[in-house]
Amino acid sequence: MPAPLPPTMPGRPIVGSGPEAAADPLGFYTRAQRELGDVVRFQAIAGISWYMVAHPEGIEHVLRSRQKNYRKAERFTGPVSALAGNGLVVAEGESWLRNRRLMQPVFHRKSIAQLGRVMANAIDADAQRWERLSREGATVELSREMLRTTLRIVSTTLFSSDISSETDRIGNAVKEALAFVGRRTAASFSLPLWVPTPSNRRFWGQRRSMDEMVFRIIRERRAAAGQEQIGDLLDMLLSAQDAETGERMSDQQVRDEVFTLLIAGHETTAASLSWAWILLGRNPAVLEALQEELDRVLGGRTPSFEDLPNLPYTGAVFDEVLRLYPPAWGMPRVAVEDDEIGGYRIPAGAMILLPQWVTQRNPQLWDEPERFDPSRWLDGRRAKQHEFACFPFGGGARQCIGVHFALTEAQMVLATLAQRFTLELLTNDLAADPTFALRPRDEMPARVQLRASTRQSMRAG
Repeated sequence: MPAPLPPTMPGRPIVGSGPEAAADPLGFYTRAQRELGDVVRFQAIAGISWYMVAHPEGIEHVLRSRQKNYRKAERFTGPVSALAGNGLVVAEGESWLRNRRLMQPVFHRKSIAQLGRVMANAIDADAQRWERLSREGATVELSREMLRTTLRIVSTTLFSSDISSETDRIGNAVKEALAFVGRRTAASFSLPLWVPTPSNRRFWGQRRSMDEMVFRIIRERRAAAGQEQIGDLLDMLLSAQDAETGERMSDQQVRDEVFTLLIAGHETTAASLSWAWILLGRNPAVLEALQEELDRVLGGRTPSFEDLPNLPYTGAVFDEVLRLYPPAWGMPRVAVEDDEIGGYRIPAGAMILLPQWVTQRNPQLWDEPERFDPSRWLDGRRAKQHEFACFPFGGGARQCIGVHFALTEAQMVLATLAQRFTLELLTNDLAADPTFALRPRDEMPARVQLRASTRQSMRAG
């Protein structure tokens, strides 16, 4: 006897749960799990169904145990590939396997350590800017500041050139293009990209602007072949070689992976850092503990990659940020063949959502799940949980390849800036925008304040 279908969330006549899921996805999927359990079925217009799997064991089943039975959803990969081409984030099958083999050495610990020095210099430049802003008593907008910082980091590590001064052009192009992709991902219907609508034309203009910059840099680097290598990520991509075939990446493949890295290293990390500052501002005891560790270990100097293992609380702070505000709040997959999860039948072709937001805030898995508590990552509680109780970077063979780059980048930003500054939040809003990367919905103005210990060390110097 076949397993039954999962319990179905009640919806409206004809349209089902589609409008409600689109209007407030974070609240909708949280409510579905609390009311119906960890495997839930939803209905949309014309009898279309989709599913949610929110239990860690079911998530592991999809992402690891039977990962070959679950491919990425065209609803996600289609819009993203319009921007990022056939980069790792959307590639499937042999194409993905080949690209993964080529990219793996780029994100080896030794490579990240080398890039750590570049990151430190880039972050220091922003710290000097913040010192000036603090003297002026200036107000900053957190999301914009973190976008500027991560753009500086990703541009210098990718290209050995700082393009943060072009934030208004490149940063806004990335932001608007990603917002466009997010809208198409969430929409029940979108006109094809070749239809010359105003939004489609703007998207192609933004993509052209980014393409021109990236292809120009690739051409210049190819032309300089044979000279001493710079050692940035672009050098690593251009020299990457398949160990089995000896094949290298074409300019188009390099471009696609550069776009993937720009998105991952810029937009998503900036969103997470914005949440970090907001949560630290609302939890002064956590900020005090963080700054005590930074003062004790660093003593006022700029952190290096080698310092990170000696900053466990700093790492725990960011782990807790990722638990509460994962940049990808839900991962879509499609079942290739019939399957069974948690005692329920999953039909072939079913769209499945693995919701980080729901699982990582589930009170059955986490003590006081809404509380910002970095100590849960240091006192042994996390070690007793299922690995997939928290999976901000996915898991299994397709776990984000840039996880160590992103964690290094974020922890070095936090360690550098929190050691020298505090931020006074000038708003109480904490709403999230789930359109693409989970970012603060509204502007988050804050006043930069130089710490007393930093002022004293500057006078002593």
